[in-house]
Amino acid sequence: MGSMLWIAVAGVVGLLAITVVLHIQDRTGTVPPTSTFAAAGIAISVVAIVTVALAAHAAGTTWRAAIALGGGFAAIAIAKFGMGPTALYQGNRVHPIQNVGGLTSGTMVVLIAGVVGALYLAAIWLLAVVFRPARPPDAPSGKTAIGLAAFAVAAAIGTSVVFSSAASQYIDFATTGLEAGGIALALFVAAGLVAVAFHGTALRSKTLGQASVYVTVLWVAIAFLLVFQVLWIVFLLAIVAIWPFRSVTPK
Repeated sequence: MGSMLWIAVAGVVGLLAITVVLHIQDRTGTVPPTSTFAAAGIAISVVAIVTVALAAHAAGTTWRAAIALGGGFAAIAIAKFGMGPTALYQGNRVHPIQNVGGLTSGTMVVLIAGVVGALYLAAIWLLAVVFRPARPPDAPSGKTAIGLAAFAVAAAIGTSVVFSSAASQYIDFATTGLEAGGIALALFVAAGLVAVAFHGTALRSKTLGQASVYVTVLWVAIAFLLVFQVLWIVFLLAIVAIWPFRSVTPK
């Protein structure tokens, strides 16, 4: 119950933080100001480090592992809300999105969120598999991580052909654009901290003789990933309502 409470708090406070950021932003330019994305990244990172840590500790892990998990999600928030959208709009200035299906910018946001969310989920699940304190079915299976990664890659390719290249171009902009170094560093830090969290939780589970603690912390991490994914969608929908993506429909 304690973990669920903090997950709910993250959603509510995160939404309030995004609302404040959007309310004070400058809407006079032709593209969203980078300060809007920076403010959102910082705000959500603060929400993450507090609520994730408290939820993970309530789930039974140690304070060290809980704080590491919170720090990992704070780094993800910086990349996800701050640098990722900045890279998207910088890349979109030069390269319009190939919009085969004639999708709206809002629909493209949801498309990007689905593909990128699956990649984040696959990465977290893979780290959980590496440090699992027991074998399946008492701990996460590696097949799930492979399945999620395969789904994300297939979805990025498939949607580019049928609907829009928004997801694949977002990944391209994030990995090759001006923000690529910062995003890579943030995600590297995030992976390291999440690994520390899972390692510490695995030791805790072995000490208690209860693999369920480890699995519970994994599900807490997944729940927060989903919450922040929804917040990202809400944030970007508000942004594209003012500054739609540049896109072209191939003939």
